[in-house]
Formats: sequence, C-alpha cells, structure tokens
Amino acid sequence: DVWNRCDPATDAHPYIMRKQGTPEGLRVVPAGDSLTIQRESMAGALVVPVLRQDGTISSLQFIAPPNTANRLKAAGKTDKPNLPGATMEGWFTVGEMVPGGVVYLCEGIGTAWACWKATGRPAVACFGWGRVRAVAAEMRQRDKSARLVLVPDVGKEQDAEKIARDVGAAVAAMPDGWPNNSDANDLAQREGFDVLEILLSN
Repeated sequence: DVWNRCDPATDAHPYIMRKQGTPEGLRVVPAGDSLTIQRESMAGALVVPVLRQDGTISSLQFIAPPNTANRLKAAGKTDKPNLPGATMEGWFTVGEMVPGGVVYLCEGIGTAWACWKATGRPAVACFGWGRVRAVAAEMRQRDKSARLVLVPDVGKEQDAEKIARDVGAAVAAMPDGWPNNSDANDLAQREGFDVLEILLSN
C-alpha cells in the first residue's frame, strides 16, 4: 500500500544527487503522506524496494530527506529505516545480472550505485551489513558459477573475509587510511570512478 501511493523518483532527489545515483526502480514518499517511522514523517524520503527473487516486494527502505535525517541521527536513530512489521527478504539490484557474471554485494544502495557506475557490472544493495551473509548465500544457491564480490565498508573487512570463504566469494576492501564506515561511494567521489574500477577489478 505504501509503495503504491509513492511517486516515481527523479534525478533531483537530494540523496540521488549526493551519491551520484540513478532513480531507476525507486520511488519517493509524497508530500503530506501520513507515513511516520520513529516518530518522524517520511514525506520526501527515497523509497528502495526489497525484492524477492520472484520480483515481489517484501519490504521497503526509506532514506530520509536531509532535515529529517539530521534529526534522526541526533536522536541516535537510523536515517534509513525499514518498513516496520515487514520481513526483509531479498535485495535491490542496480544493473542487470547475467548467469555466471560478476555481482558486487554492498551494504547499501549508495555503494551499489558506485560499483555499477565504475564497472558497468551489476551490484546489489543488501540493506545493512547484517544481511550480506544471507544475500550472498541465496545468490550462490541461485547461481553456482556467479563471481560474487563483497564490497565491505571500512571496519567490516574481517567479517567479509569469513563470509567470502563460506560462500565462495571474493572481497574488494577499501584502501588503507580511510576512516571507519567509509565505503566505495566515498572513494569514487573523492578519487574518481576510475580508481574504484581498478580496486574492484583487482
């Protein structure tokens, strides 16, 4: 119901502009909508669907607009809440997967956009690091020959190595010297998408 009453996203959304992303497949909560999460209105939030393998929506992630995001962070809450009461099953794909091809597994859509933009290869948003293992396992079961590459934020490298060993994946870690929680989108925006492309290709 929430998804159906949202508007198609455009390039003008603040988060898409800041992350140099694309609005394809996304929506925006319209002004005046009644949806509130964590006691904050979600009007203006970018909406990312969590898609099962059959294409149906299991849940939604809301990326709050700047003012709302600042209030949530100041209160110690997430500025990317999921739809309360909905089960997280699946992922969101940027680009198009092909059997046996490379797929980058990322914590969020900002990193997925950057990986896709740098390489032209598909990347998936797993909706939080806690879901990366489950998504990787499901993708490995779906395509035994896929070349899965985990792209962890700074600080998640050891966990990424464990997951990679278990599912038969590679890890593309951030270069040394970046602060905790920095990600591939940060790298691309500061040093260029060509630098990120080299990191991912290696």
